[in-house]
Amino acid sequence: TSDVTLENISMYTSSNNNLRIVGVQRGNARVKIYNILGKQVLSTSFEGTGVNDISLPNVRAGVYIIQLETEKGTLNKKVIIE
Repeated sequence: TSDVTLENISMYTSSNNNLRIVGVQRGNARVKIYNILGKQVLSTSFEGTGVNDISLPNVRAGVYIIQLETEKGTLNKKVIIE
């Protein structure tokens, strides 16, 4: 099947300045990154291609909440950037 649910999406850091999102096959998606205090530090959008890399140029080490909005819904995940 070509339908992808939000459970099949994974988000992780592949390096200190790169966030990898796997599982968004097609359609527009928006990523917002919040620090642990709730301040938005990054907002960007991309076209889903299966594996998408988001550059994190000015993000310091710490704990962040990643909010991914797709046509299927919204997914939040905690990520630690070292």
